Amino acid sequence: MYGKYVYGIIIGNGDTALGVRGMVGTSLVYNIAHEGLSCVVSDYAGGNFDTMSKEELARCLVMHQVVDEQVMKRHSILPVKFGTVLETSDEVSRLLTQGHPQFYLTLLWMQDKVEVEVMASWAGGQVIEENGAGPEMLPADEPIPPVQIAVSEAQRPQSYLERMIDFLQPVSVDIQYHPPKPGEMAVSAAFLVEKANLDTFHSRVNQLNALYCNQINFQVTGPLPPYSFVMVEVIRPSPEAIHKAKLLLNLDEVAGEVEVRKAYRRLAALVGSDRKLVDKLARARLMALRRASDLLVAYCRGQTEKNGGFLISIRRSRSDEVQPPRLAEIGA
Repeated sequence: MYGKYVYGIIIGNGDTALGVRGMVGTSLVYNIAHEGLSCVVSDYAGGNFDTMSKEELARCLVMHQVVDEQVMKRHSILPVKFGTVLETSDEVSRLLTQGHPQFYLTLLWMQDKVEVEVMASWAGGQVIEENGAGPEMLPADEPIPPVQIAVSEAQRPQSYLERMIDFLQPVSVDIQYHPPKPGEMAVSAAFLVEKANLDTFHSRVNQLNALYCNQINFQVTGPLPPYSFVMVEVIRPSPEAIHKAKLLLNLDEVAGEVEVRKAYRRLAALVGSDRKLVDKLARARLMALRRASDLLVAYCRGQTEKNGGFLISIRRSRSDEVQPPRLAEIGA
């Protein structure tokens, strides 16, 4: 498999000059620029990601993240989904041309924001007592006095996760939390934080450590690229893929996005009500319906070019996709 491996998108035409090697260590990372935006890429001559072992995928994922984190030290980076390879530099330029309005608007939204992950685990298997009260959360600019908190095995981690989020939310832009599974003794959440507020955010985490008197251990990872909040996915659909998606959603022709979403919701509801389907099969069926819906929605939005155009999806935590502005809005 040969091509240009894409790590992310930044504002600017200049060379990143990272001096770091990219995927599989064969090529230095560089930029391909177009109209004020640049794709951060490296030459790729490795295996197909769809057929790699878990160990190989893990190594490549680490390389991908290392490059993004190095770029993040100098630029706000819009992450591109792991495993994205385009064939040539011209294809990379076409991607920037086609997605320019979306990429630029999203980068403006992300400017000077980073992701910080916080994990809390209970020392000795203990968790906070569930009594409905809990510690009082003070405003972000007020310190918290150390308080001894009673612990009990009966406490639900979800309750504590909500308290942690409530306390850190005032110094965050957005939050993606990960509810614990039954029996797990740790909870985690990703916070989108303004760079100017990082010191205040870390101070709040330190105050939580003091509040819970070492009964709960907090681990902070970051700053990181905002993987939990925004991600670019690039698909090059074939006519066969569009046809299969229509068949899966029982659509002869696609009139518009509303029609696609109605078909998806109707079929998803049928899957949920079919008691003959076991959970694993139902999840696989729902995932296939969602992929078909996403493909056709992007197709309806006119994000294809006649010769090898791309379907570009930008996942956002608060709105699933960033839609390009209309021409009238651009000219306003």
